[in-house]
Amino acid sequence: MKYFYTPIFAYFAGLGFWESVIPMVIGGSTSFSFFYYISRFVVISTKYVKPAIRKVTPGTWLDKYDERKEQKKLNKKPGKKFTRRNKMLVRMRRMGMWAIIFTTPVLLSLPVGAFLLRKYYHLRKGVVIFAILVIILEGFLMCMLIWNVPSVRPE
Repeated sequence: MKYFYTPIFAYFAGLGFWESVIPMVIGGSTSFSFFYYISRFVVISTKYVKPAIRKVTPGTWLDKYDERKEQKKLNKKPGKKFTRRNKMLVRMRRMGMWAIIFTTPVLLSLPVGAFLLRKYYHLRKGVVIFAILVIILEGFLMCMLIWNVPSVRPE
């Protein structure tokens, strides 16, 4: 379930404020950490798995695959250079690590944010700690909005 919608579902389920904040924050932090550290193996394995698969695949299959790939290139229509998604990614790339950290719980999903941070900012110290602190802060703020602000509260 999307991290952003959790307070709304908890409110409709009749849970109290702390009954929803604590599991939400623990679950969000745990899943972010899990996906952050798992994504290392995904990045590394894609680097080594594809050449290994190509070595054991029969030559005729590889030839057919390469032919289909070339045919797709010839038949491909020129697409839009900048879609909305591409523009958003370019803006986020300019803003850097902090844009990914702050948009992970709300706009991006936790697995996507963890993967992007691992891929582009794994050498920076404190990335995981900052991301988990932002997940805790945004989870607490979202629950505060739902439970305490009448104009935001779903009826």
